[in-house]
Formats: sequence, structure tokens, C-alpha cells
Amino acid sequence: MFDDLHSDALGEGRKRDSGRHRERPLADREVPLGPPSRTISEAVHAWLDGTTPERDARRGEWSRDVDFWKRLDEDLAKRRHMRTPAHLSARIMDAIPQHAPQLITPWWRREFVVTPSSAIVAAAALMAVAVAGTALVMR
Repeated sequence: MFDDLHSDALGEGRKRDSGRHRERPLADREVPLGPPSRTISEAVHAWLDGTTPERDARRGEWSRDVDFWKRLDEDLAKRRHMRTPAHLSARIMDAIPQHAPQLITPWWRREFVVTPSSAIVAAAALMAVAVAGTALVMR
């Protein structure tokens, strides 16, 4: 399925050279998705929007869709009225600490740890600064 982008206004495009047809890479191939997915009719959409009555949406094969959306609405209505049990709310509130959190130790009061790799990097940087400073003074 190729669209000929070099067609003229009459719809007569250039003829493709079938001898030069090369294999497209696997990632560029079109993959058929199978049979078209089931869609909902406009009547069901209108009923969900509240513009038409339910009896119009139940005509034909769309009755199953109307039943599905009605069951979903009932389930959501039940869930909207659910409340957290009192004992669970009490356990959540008890788990919250009652004291103010401690401040994080400032960086100048923290322990200073030097690893071998950071010591080598610091020594190399110090040596580079010394060499640059010496070269600047010697000029």
C-alpha cells in the first residue's frame, strides 16, 4: 500500500518500476492490526453525553454496550460512597510522627570521608593548579 506523491491533478501518477523494488527494513514495514476493532455507535455516544434517551441507544446490537456502561456507572456510584473505616484512619494518624522533624546537619558539620579515588583526583587537580601558577609566574 503505497501512496504516489508524484501524481498530477487527474490522479494519473507515474508508473512504478517494479524491477527496482527493494525490500524495506523490518522496522519500517506496516503491520496489519487484524480485523477492525469494535466501535461504539453514535447513538450510544449521544446517550452517554445525555443528549438522547436510553431507548434510542438500545436499538440493534448496541444493547450490550448500554448494559456495560450502566453496570460501570452503578459500580462507580458505589465506590464514590465508600468511606475509609474509622480504625484504619486511626492507624494512619498514629503512624504519623508526633515530634517535629530534626534539621539536616549542615555540610560543614558532617563527617568528611576521603576515598582513594577522590584523593588522587584532588592531588592531580592541585598539581595542575601549581604547574599553571608556576608557569604564569615564570614568564
